[in-house]
Amino acid sequence: MQVFIVGCARSGTSVVYRAVREVLELPGEGEGHVLPIFVTMMHNYKLYVDEFKGTNGILAEKLELRTFRTALVDYIQEVYFRFYPGGSWVDKTPGSEATVGATFIVEAFPDARIIATRRTGVEVVNSFQKKFSATFEDSCEAWAASMGVLEYILRSYPQILCIDQFDLANRPRAMGTAIADHFERPEKADAFADYLTASREDKNSAHSWEHRLTAKAAGWSEDQIATFTRICGDLMHRFDYSI
Repeated sequence: MQVFIVGCARSGTSVVYRAVREVLELPGEGEGHVLPIFVTMMHNYKLYVDEFKGTNGILAEKLELRTFRTALVDYIQEVYFRFYPGGSWVDKTPGSEATVGATFIVEAFPDARIIATRRTGVEVVNSFQKKFSATFEDSCEAWAASMGVLEYILRSYPQILCIDQFDLANRPRAMGTAIADHFERPEKADAFADYLTASREDKNSAHSWEHRLTAKAAGWSEDQIATFTRICGDLMHRFDYSI
């Protein structure tokens, strides 16, 4: 079984990864960070080739995007099967580029199971700042980038299971069942639920897990709330989160 876990940083990717690795006994490296390499290569390739569109006398103008992508997909397959010769693994990489990488996953491994995690921007910004010593605005930008990509990916690939970190913490039995069903292993539902009940990965959040954190409860200033609303407000609304 090939499993990929993507989503916004600080949204529960780690606990889902560890649950899958333990319950299904799959090999994994902790974090992959492979797919963002290929997403970046594809992006830079397109930007460079596009500079020569319609220009005669330049070989780069004749390069085909699809051919290059096919070569990348072939190499992605080679990488994973080389490191996991048994053909099974669990790979976890958070962030917007890894989430875009779901497009490569679907091409390279059509039978892979993908889980995406999400979490309200208020909680992620608070946790992201503490974990990575990031500025408030950079933390907002990181959440918005990941969630914007996630919105597109979920719309394009309905086979992806999307789990909210709030539900991992407050509805572990239901989430255990959802994960087990996603893998077509219903007999593992209790094992997943037991792991989720016992494990909470985000040590940087001190608020009650039973309630979503709001900007006011987080003690943000008016300027911070305005910055967050400007960067993240639309996505918060689309994902049905309250500021």
